[in-house]
Amino acid sequence: MSKQTFVITPKNYPRPLEVLGEQAAVLASGEVGSELFLKQGSRDSTSSRHRRPSESVPTKTFSKAIHRLKEDVRTWYELHRRNGATNVVVLAIYLELLLMLVLLVLLPFDTVQVGGRYRLIKPLNFTMSMAMYLATVVILLDYLRASMWWKKVIGWGVSICLLTAITCITMQAARGTTSHFNNSTPFDSAVSSLMDIVDPLNAVFVLVLLIFAIRVQYDVSRSSQLGIAFGLFLFLAGSAIGGVMVAQGQSVVGVAPGGPGLPVLNWSTTGGDFRVAHFLGIHALQILPIAGWLIDRLKGLPRRAKPTAVVAVSAGYVLLMGFVFMQAMNGEPLVRM
Repeated sequence: MSKQTFVITPKNYPRPLEVLGEQAAVLASGEVGSELFLKQGSRDSTSSRHRRPSESVPTKTFSKAIHRLKEDVRTWYELHRRNGATNVVVLAIYLELLLMLVLLVLLPFDTVQVGGRYRLIKPLNFTMSMAMYLATVVILLDYLRASMWWKKVIGWGVSICLLTAITCITMQAARGTTSHFNNSTPFDSAVSSLMDIVDPLNAVFVLVLLIFAIRVQYDVSRSSQLGIAFGLFLFLAGSAIGGVMVAQGQSVVGVAPGGPGLPVLNWSTTGGDFRVAHFLGIHALQILPIAGWLIDRLKGLPRRAKPTAVVAVSAGYVLLMGFVFMQAMNGEPLVRM
């Protein structure tokens, strides 16, 4: 009796190790959830031809972005946890936020107006702006490759300057008068002079941070380094515009102070106002580093082109800031109402 050989043809199923490898790759890239099963179309009860591509591609992109953001936040927090030099700056942030909360509670009961708006709006705006600035300083110091002595000097210096300024602004608002350009009494003149001292002193500490940025001493990518450098430079430019306002004794051009202004911001709607360019310069310290960080994470942009993109964005920001400054110089409001 002859022997017959039977050949069993294997079905086209993925081997267990292959499936495990695919799942591990998906988990490593942060694409968890439904994407894990969509990659195994042969085992899914729903065929892939019934799914539109638009249902998965945006989800993958968003998932990757969130995953990278979590990794960056986790990395920064580990740096911050080991860096005791920024504790005083963090305390200053808590004090600013606490004051902001108190002002928000009291704002509905405010009936006194100073300069065409309720008196508590100005210190409320400044507490928000200063808290953002202090949080930026904390992050910069955490990534700065410098001695603890330098970090403590900058941290303490910035914190003292800003807490002094917000104390003067809030105190004068509570008294029902202005804090800037106020020489109506010897006391008001002393308060205004004190603020004219702490603002340039704060700029000195920012200048030190800029020197570190020029020397490439921040432990970040080249694109982020450029964003930090341009942000610090424009912050100093915004501070210089503040000096222009101090020199002329008011922030408006071509009209009297205290006239009609935009809601909340109070920027003049009838004449030029240096506060617009000042605002853009001060907050360039947040906007341009964030722009550099985002550009660094663009997967479709070649690595060599990313620093050029940061320079282009910063140049556009400089042009915008220069435009509103010249507009103020010519007595033109940002928005005429």
